[in-house]
Amino acid sequence: MKPEALQSLSIFQLVALYEKAAQAHGKAMEDGKPRAASKQTDIILSLHEEFRRREPEVRTAFLHMMSHESKWVRLLAATYALRFSPNDAEAVLRELAQLPGDCGFLAGFTLDQRQKGTRE
Repeated sequence: MKPEALQSLSIFQLVALYEKAAQAHGKAMEDGKPRAASKQTDIILSLHEEFRRREPEVRTAFLHMMSHESKWVRLLAATYALRFSPNDAEAVLRELAQLPGDCGFLAGFTLDQRQKGTRE
């Protein structure tokens, strides 16, 4: 998504796009569709740029998304929230790391990288 288009959206609209992209990314991962997952990753990264531009107003949205019904939304929200709410984010990631499959693996990998100091 183009940055100019994202700048005109409300935080509520950005969060809705983020949740949709996170869920689509997770489904693509589970279905073994790397191209579809990559497309969603591009959207998520564009949204991250806009969220960083709107700090700290977006932080509450990420804290709420960490309790979303979708494990994929929780995973991405917690990974983003490591920067400003590390204890809460790590708790979510530890819980997700117990899950089988890609989501659990990615949560565990994120925690491992954080412990090694290679992840915020």
